[in-house]
Amino acid sequence: MPVAIAGMHRAGTSMVARILRMCGLDLGSDEHFAPPAPDNTEGYWEDLRFVAWNERILEAFEGAWDAVPSFPSGWPSDPRLQAVRDEADALAAARPEPWGWKDPRTSLTAPFWMARLPGLRFVVCVRHPLEVAGSLRARGYTSERYGLRLWEAYHRALDQAVEASRAIVTHYDSYFVDAPAEIERVLDFVGLAPSEAMRRAAAESASSGVRNQRRAARDLDRLGADARSLYESLCRRSGPVLARAPAVEDASVSGEPTQAPARVRHDPLAEHAAALKAREDELASIRPVLAAREEELASVKFVLAAKEEELASIRPVLAAREEELASVKFVLAARDEELANVKPLLAAREEEILALKKRRS
Repeated sequence: MPVAIAGMHRAGTSMVARILRMCGLDLGSDEHFAPPAPDNTEGYWEDLRFVAWNERILEAFEGAWDAVPSFPSGWPSDPRLQAVRDEADALAAARPEPWGWKDPRTSLTAPFWMARLPGLRFVVCVRHPLEVAGSLRARGYTSERYGLRLWEAYHRALDQAVEASRAIVTHYDSYFVDAPAEIERVLDFVGLAPSEAMRRAAAESASSGVRNQRRAARDLDRLGADARSLYESLCRRSGPVLARAPAVEDASVSGEPTQAPARVRHDPLAEHAAALKAREDELASIRPVLAAREEELASVKFVLAAKEEELASIRPVLAAREEELASVKFVLAARDEELANVKPLLAAREEEILALKKRRS
């Protein structure tokens, strides 16, 4: 069952991808990942092959990540996408379970991927639309108004394309309220069962401890009715952890960081050390299983050795039988030759008898 990590850009998709990879989801090898950037120093965790495919899909319909195209009916089967279909199918066939990819553009191209991967599930990352728009604007990508339109277009596309049973909605704020509980909720949906040490390491890496673009609940009044309704629906699907999030009374709208409650700044070295400890704990839990398998293998080898010894004792008997059979075949061949010689004599005698009968008559 592959997993697509989707949602709007700047909504925590990289954080969720990092968490799931730490917990055992194969998102591809490091050589295919987009490198960290000044606006995402911890890495994007994006397999650039999926990014390139999504961009080719959008470009085929005169679109881009920030210019959502109007897709025609039946577009996933469009002949222009045949090369993408072939390349994606080949890669998917070679990926071991559990695997997935992260790219916010998948929010727009979801129907294509569902057609290629019938069992595909989605982890939908949600963040307050004004926080997303503010983050994009702070990085010079677009205006706040256009950022809000993009946020709505991305989530509207996902909402219309993906059935609720195939997706879990996880809110950015939940990781600042109770990261372990939210991670557990997502892991249950994805079907991952990492060790307790790996879960702890993932929870410790969930938050950097600094929040930008905090928005109060009253800021929702600045959204259009449709966007507000969509966001409220996504919040209702975001689970019990978000429901415990404290209300923001006086939010930052300047782009200056605000401190998250009870968190320390993320330390990449500590994250790697925690991940290494998790792997060591997992290896320690596997060793008894390996020892049991080795004992089982030893017992199988013993049985095989006994069978080979038994077979070795039977081989002389079989050889004698083969010699006896060969001698019988020789006698039968001699008898066949003798019978072949007798048949002409019998035929001659039958002709002689027939002639005598004719004379007497």
